[in-house]
Amino acid sequence: MKPSARFSIPAMLIVAAALLSGCGQQASSVTAPGVGPVAGAKINASEGPFGGQTVAWYAAQLNSHAVVGEAADPAWQEALWCGGKDAQGNAVASADAVTKRRGTVSCQNLYAGVDQAQGPYAGRDHGWFKAHPKERTAQAAWCQSLGKETLGATGTCAAVQTTGAGFY
Repeated sequence: MKPSARFSIPAMLIVAAALLSGCGQQASSVTAPGVGPVAGAKINASEGPFGGQTVAWYAAQLNSHAVVGEAADPAWQEALWCGGKDAQGNAVASADAVTKRRGTVSCQNLYAGVDQAQGPYAGRDHGWFKAHPKERTAQAAWCQSLGKETLGATGTCAAVQTTGAGFY
């Protein structure tokens, strides 16, 4: 008997098992889309559509989208879930369910991620925003949509606010 013939059936079983290993598993084994160094984290479906992510993961998702509320932004999808809404902003959960959702680790991490996020042009300073008015406008809109346009804004949102152009 040839050595290759002796191992054909077990090898085929291993290949079949590998191909079928993802079938029938719970959503908790799904991998979230990633951005930057926190890419590819596992999803805990009982914590929301992208549940179980770290604060850094949510901040990275927000920072990678110039428009808060963009359907492609997983953090926005998680925010809708935490608020008991569907993709169109319609209420789909009771007040009690929303209270429970907001108490989950996922929603708490999302809220902390919002506090840490600095937007699509994070790290830029006053001079850069003065030289790039289009980007300043986009960053200003991003800061406003998250409520970071107040005088107490820090980081990138403060740099946009203090360029003298104000928010648009």
